[in-house]
Amino acid sequence: MSTPRIAVQGANVGGSEWIELTDGDGAAPVSRVRAPSLGEAAQATARASHPVFVDIDVHLADTVRIAYAEYADAHPEWTPGARTGTLVHPGTVATLVGLLRDIAITGVADGVTLRGSDVATLTRQVVGEIAPALGVPVRDLLAAS
Repeated sequence: MSTPRIAVQGANVGGSEWIELTDGDGAAPVSRVRAPSLGEAAQATARASHPVFVDIDVHLADTVRIAYAEYADAHPEWTPGARTGTLVHPGTVATLVGLLRDIAITGVADGVTLRGSDVATLTRQVVGEIAPALGVPVRDLLAAS
């Protein structure tokens, strides 16, 4: 099975530093895309000459219902199923793992940039739960700094 490369970035306007958490080819430049659908992300990947990371705005909670409610409270313009300028995933760690598996297996993108309002918590979830569930090794961030 193909494994996705995973990066994180804060979702605030202006964002925060983009950090790839998985071992990728650091010498090769990556293209980042924001796409409203997986199909459009796959088209961008097919056209690209460099690895493509698709942005996904995520909000994780203990249940999907709670994640949807919290995301909707924070983003009143958003409704489930609405097309936005980027992929949105309010859910649980398990549902995000499923989405990332699907993206990797189908070749939608070479990697993902997970964007969240609390990038420190999101990073801990990727390193401690998401990457291990996918069998994706993560970089030693302490050694890299």
